[in-house]
Amino acid sequence: MVSIFGAGPGLHHNFLRFTLDYLSRLTPEITQFPFDHSGAAHLPVNRNKNDTIFKLFINEDTAQEDLAGASDLCICMEADDILYFERAALRRESSRDIDLNDIGSIDEWHEWLKPHIDHIRQSYKINPDRDIPRFILRDSIKKSYLDTAQNGWLHNNQSVVKKVREKEQHMIVPVSSFFTLKKYTQQLKKINDQCDCDLDMSKLPKLYDAFVLNNDILQSHHKVFDILAAVRQNNHVEINRLDVYQEGYIYAKIEQENDFVLCPLTDNFFESTSEIIDYLTYYPEHYKAMNPNLPKFNGIENPFFLHRQKTK
Repeated sequence: MVSIFGAGPGLHHNFLRFTLDYLSRLTPEITQFPFDHSGAAHLPVNRNKNDTIFKLFINEDTAQEDLAGASDLCICMEADDILYFERAALRRESSRDIDLNDIGSIDEWHEWLKPHIDHIRQSYKINPDRDIPRFILRDSIKKSYLDTAQNGWLHNNQSVVKKVREKEQHMIVPVSSFFTLKKYTQQLKKINDQCDCDLDMSKLPKLYDAFVLNNDILQSHHKVFDILAAVRQNNHVEINRLDVYQEGYIYAKIEQENDFVLCPLTDNFFESTSEIIDYLTYYPEHYKAMNPNLPKFNGIENPFFLHRQKTK
């Protein structure tokens, strides 16, 4: 038996379990793919659950309890890419098919998101009867990427991953291993070598193509890193439609990589990398000060950040 622990939404544990079932010669043949209207691999396949040797745990508490005594191979999904993890979790969790640009309906996205939304309203003094402005939501997201130690999802995932690492026969599958066919192939070969599930890898390209086709989060994931690379290389690139989480991530990286610079609080985002480069080049010297959003500055605890934490 191979156990797969999905420690958090958006980590593709359902797709991994389906992949192993689909490729394994030890289980009955599957002729249909599991992608639903949201693109998630949540549709059931027509088979008896006893036909599989791959067991999926999606409840974090159950997963952590069972990890202690598990003797078979346990595969745990690791959130090694926080931006992808959050976007996929929000967009596709429970097949809700959320539009991450429709921030006017953010109060209705997910019930478990409500405490976070309430915290934003309280922190920025926004009345519950009005929408959260885009520049406020982006700023809050930026701060969360600057201080990932406060990210609850990431903390929960890391606690499960830590327990898995304690046993040699267990395996960690980073969510980034789903980003390309090459990486996914390499990961599946490692699983096959360790659990001897007799995978027919010739069937993988067709399945992976369908996975990418149904995954708009993965299709747009590279855009953020292309933009950041262009800024670092002083190249002009037009910035087309990004969701607010991508914008917040870019803001976080700009502030991390440019001392004494705060990103603008405006609803409109930069339209090109040239605008970002100009913003950084001509940022007025008389506005430059230690960034209160950064936990550390030059490896030293930031007193402005610490003061902000005490006053919350």
